[in-house]
Amino acid sequence: MKLWKVILGFIGAVGALFAMNKAKSEEVKKLKKVIDANKKEEKKVEKQIKELEEAKTASKKEVGSLKRKLTISKKKTEKMQEAYDNDEVESAEEFLRKFAKSK
Repeated sequence: MKLWKVILGFIGAVGALFAMNKAKSEEVKKLKKVIDANKKEEKKVEKQIKELEEAKTASKKEVGSLKRKLTISKKKTEKMQEAYDNDEVESAEEFLRKFAKSK
């Protein structure tokens, strides 16, 4: 009898996980794609900064500008990730509108 309850509990937990994933709205799912794209862009900028610092061909102003751009991008991505984790539809829509305007 005890084994039967464990099996049902496990199946229920797996079912609940699938139900939660299904419940996420389309805006929140789109936001996840935007977050992934931003993270890829951040990695490119970090790599570019390292290359410029190692080559020492770029001015300090240019490197500083790239660092500020990277910092701002990371903060926005962090806020988007928080909205995604909390499944906030309104915040997701707002971020998607801002992202569409910037591109």
